[in-house]
Amino acid sequence: LGTGGQDYIALNNLESTLRSNEFNLIDEDRRFNEEGLGGEHDWTAFKKHFASPLSKISMVAIIADVVKDRPPGMSSRRILGIFKSHLKLIDHNDGLDDVLSGPTGLLRTNLLDILLATTKLTTRCDVLEMKKLNQPGVNEAKVAKTIVADVVQTLTTLTRFHHIMWNPNNFDWSLKGVSIETLSIFSETLDVLVKTMTFVKEGDKSDTFNVAVMMSRYLASTIFQGGNPPAKPSFSVGHDTWKTFPLPNEWQTDFERNLSIKAYNLCVACCVSAFSGWETEEFSVDKLRSRNDDTNFFGVTFANHRVVGFLSEEITSFISQQWRLVQTMLPNLEALDFDAHLERRKEAEWYQKVIDSAAQQKGRVSTFGEDYGVKSLLSFSMLCLIAADGKKNQHDQEDFMKLSFSILLPITQFIIDKHVWASNIGAENQDERDEVQYYLDDKYRWMGQTKTTKVVRYQSAPRPIVYQPPHLQVQNQRTTPSLRPALRSVRPNISKLIKVPTSILLDEWNKDESAKLSNAAEAERAMKKLDHAMKNLRKSRTLNALEQSSLDVSAALIDVAATEECYNPFLCLQQAAMYAELGSKLGSNDEPFKKCIPSEEKCTPLEALVILGRADCLRAIHFLQEAQYLCSWVISVCRLHRDRQEATFLWNDRWRVIGVLCYVTKATIDRTGEDLRNNNKSALTLRKWDDGAKEEADRGKSDALILVGSESVEVGNEMPQIAVDANVANLGNESFMLYPSQNGDGLGIKDENDIVADPFDFHQLGELPVPVIEDIQMDGEYEGIQVVGI
Repeated sequence: LGTGGQDYIALNNLESTLRSNEFNLIDEDRRFNEEGLGGEHDWTAFKKHFASPLSKISMVAIIADVVKDRPPGMSSRRILGIFKSHLKLIDHNDGLDDVLSGPTGLLRTNLLDILLATTKLTTRCDVLEMKKLNQPGVNEAKVAKTIVADVVQTLTTLTRFHHIMWNPNNFDWSLKGVSIETLSIFSETLDVLVKTMTFVKEGDKSDTFNVAVMMSRYLASTIFQGGNPPAKPSFSVGHDTWKTFPLPNEWQTDFERNLSIKAYNLCVACCVSAFSGWETEEFSVDKLRSRNDDTNFFGVTFANHRVVGFLSEEITSFISQQWRLVQTMLPNLEALDFDAHLERRKEAEWYQKVIDSAAQQKGRVSTFGEDYGVKSLLSFSMLCLIAADGKKNQHDQEDFMKLSFSILLPITQFIIDKHVWASNIGAENQDERDEVQYYLDDKYRWMGQTKTTKVVRYQSAPRPIVYQPPHLQVQNQRTTPSLRPALRSVRPNISKLIKVPTSILLDEWNKDESAKLSNAAEAERAMKKLDHAMKNLRKSRTLNALEQSSLDVSAALIDVAATEECYNPFLCLQQAAMYAELGSKLGSNDEPFKKCIPSEEKCTPLEALVILGRADCLRAIHFLQEAQYLCSWVISVCRLHRDRQEATFLWNDRWRVIGVLCYVTKATIDRTGEDLRNNNKSALTLRKWDDGAKEEADRGKSDALILVGSESVEVGNEMPQIAVDANVANLGNESFMLYPSQNGDGLGIKDENDIVADPFDFHQLGELPVPVIEDIQMDGEYEGIQVVGI
């Protein structure tokens, strides 16, 4: 079939086989023996299907699968006749509703494939029939009547079986393949009906067209969750009195408002890959969900207090056509030059960049057929305008105009960013605007928190662990591995690290009086980002969300430390590494820490400090080679400043601090790599440090000894921060607990044997891991950013 023009012979063989008695219409032995197929593995189901006896419905289903995506041709009508006669026979003998409502399995799948192929092939045959409308000497009214009759038949099929064909997931509002295919058929059918009616004169419109409009309205209310239309007409719209934009919206019923929300959501979903346009509530960033593929695109922006985006050329041209029709129907209404507004919109820098980014996406942005949904709504809107134009009764005309404007106005406002009506649908949320600016990268990818699409309630509960004495324990080969073993944090246990309190480093750092405050506005933006990240962290309810939010906080802390206004950059970078250690390891989690490196000649001490902080965060999430590269680069710059022969590279107190941190960072990277290897982690092997890096690290160690004084000792450190008290060193795996010290100067440590260690001082430790950050203002002047403890 479809090879070398042999359709005629192939269809003759098919018709001959279907007329014969060699095969059953439906395999009686398997009709009610398919309960297990729905929950079985795909391969098991495939083997059962492949081994099942061939029936006539299986043959037709195979043909349907072959021809459903083929362009219509000379044999399409003949194939369509075979499908319809076969469905009619099954409906007469067994009842299509009973068969489709039965247990899931091969029979139901085959019958559903035939139904979908029949409706799709009917629509495409009508597209061929529409070409006759442009030919001279053709009775256009007769051709249009035939096409409209086919449309009504297709809409009847979709209405009859919509409970089987249309099943959105109410948990995450996703759509399966059958539902998306049904939506595309509905969109194509309405498009055929609209294009056909443009050729029909007002007097030639038949009652069949009115039936098609009513059925389209019923399906639109079902698919787009509009609810039941009002039984009684609402108050008069007075659309003939509308003159200027924005138009009022008080005339909307709940049904029409639901259509407007759905139109707006579908438009947003065409631009935002992590959002499902089938959500019942209006779009917000809290409803973003993770996707299984690599598509990540966020193509809407907040402009003029509205959420705006873009749609395809096909959709925008259709909207322009409708506004021209509205202008003829409402001559008193202010003219809306949609094309001119759209052209100005396309000239915006944001529009051009987001279009380029959308073209680079590998998958479909509208994951669940939202583009078909927008086309369906616009086709229905056009049908309502055509129907309103032909109504003489004012109430009927107003009802259709309300339906059309409930769809046309929110979509128009979303595209051209013009305040066309007074509704609050699509209005921006200031908090979300700030959150979007924080989580969006330069490629319009969403880097913030998303909900998981996994349905937890369908997962099997873990088996209880039964205790067995050691001498009876037997290794179970089917024991489920630990939940996420690769994500367990490995903290380097450094035995020879010079303790340099952050207070000493800060004092040394602040000796440089040449440093100037960079930009207070930039510092405030960094603080706001950190505030959003901390709020998002507190909203985390799952392990994945906690890990991602921790990385966001870590990156935000680094941004705060990168400003001269930061009160204590060492504390920020220390806590950034702590939060990074809570995040997911490896994968693409290094993205927040990728930044451009300045040239060696222009690198300032603050930039070098921030680069070392990023290296420490990369080490915490096990990107050891990347961390080693950044540390080596800073070491090379520090060597140039230490070299007296380099006149252009000055040596000062800040570069001495950088030298100390180079020594500390190198030591923690080495120890982390060793611990990962000892714990059988799949970590990349670190390359050997060059001799110059080792020499500079030794000089940094000497500087550390000088800073802390001759009485300093080499102490253990379980965490890679600088200022860690000696009393918490080398704890190992022993069980310790903290208790209030007697003299009130800190916390003491007590082990299982009640052996008490000396209390440690929080001033040497720095601050607690969770920061409270305040923007200090005194006497009306900005005094810089203060980082204080909890």
